[in-house]
Amino acid sequence: MLIWTEYLTIQVDDVCKAVCAATTQTEALGGYVEQKSDSGDKSANLTLRIPSKAFKTAVNGLEPLGKVTRRNLTGEDVTEKYVDVDAQLKNLIALRDRLKQHLDKAADVKDIIAIETELNRVQTEIDSLQGQIKSLKSKADYATIQLTLERKTIPGPLGYVFNGIGWCIEKLFVIRQ
Repeated sequence: MLIWTEYLTIQVDDVCKAVCAATTQTEALGGYVEQKSDSGDKSANLTLRIPSKAFKTAVNGLEPLGKVTRRNLTGEDVTEKYVDVDAQLKNLIALRDRLKQHLDKAADVKDIIAIETELNRVQTEIDSLQGQIKSLKSKADYATIQLTLERKTIPGPLGYVFNGIGWCIEKLFVIRQ
């Protein structure tokens, strides 16, 4: 079980149009927007959840929105953790079943209370492990794309002059980076 996360920063001409395009594409691939925040027309941050089988298609579809300035792909293998949690869950379910059998045979009130207390503790652990398994499956079934959209800066006339002067000065000291 792999959990994929892509961090992508793209410079775009129009942030609002890019947000709409990213949202439309995500929904077309069977995904959804988990979180969205923006700074007006300057930038926007989106957390997109995409079915894992469509992950590469989604990333390739987002790249044409503008100029990709940052990219980071991480994959986390949670197979071992999933197997461990699943084994713990099966053991606790077996323990719960044995405790229920003992509860049916118990005659003393003190024993009944002790068994019910232990049953409550075991059931709480079972619920917690089932939640962990559900979370791991969800993260593996749906990859995450952390998308940052930034508006391109367009320099004015003096900006071009100073950019040109800066470029000339840089080339005096550094030919190639």
